[in-house]
Amino acid sequence: MAAGDIYRKSALGAAEIGNRKMKLNPRLRTMLILVDGEQPEFILREEAVKVGAPPGFLDELLKLQLIEKVGRVQGPPAAAVPANEAAVAPASPDDEFSRFRAAKDFMNVTIVDALGIKSFFFTLKLERAGTRADLRELAEPYREAIAKAEGEDQAAVLAGRLAEMLR
Repeated sequence: MAAGDIYRKSALGAAEIGNRKMKLNPRLRTMLILVDGEQPEFILREEAVKVGAPPGFLDELLKLQLIEKVGRVQGPPAAAVPANEAAVAPASPDDEFSRFRAAKDFMNVTIVDALGIKSFFFTLKLERAGTRADLRELAEPYREAIAKAEGEDQAAVLAGRLAEMLR
């Protein structure tokens, strides 16, 4: 493992997000959700500290075959790039609908994960959203709901990731 390594969910990991068969630790599950095939390891590790995930979360997710290494960041060494500059907007999905769908799915999975059944009314609002602009209007209520359920640190990580998706 290296700071610039990039990981994505495996088919098993994507299935685990939907069905919760493995009954992962909640913080480990949050990190599985955040593994997206775009963020380098050092960003994931910074986020893990903020959300209280175990230090060996990548090893555990790899051992469970929920994630897989897909490459490495190209360019200057990761240590030379400040974290706020390294978090670049996602390169893939280019079309507006794909970007909207990815952000909406992210919001839905993370809010349900944080609130459980209490997420019902928020997910109703989310279902009415039809554009990324609509999702931007829900971003602050989303952050507040996550903060209330999981704490400010986790809310900051998830809201930050959402902001990148909504750019």
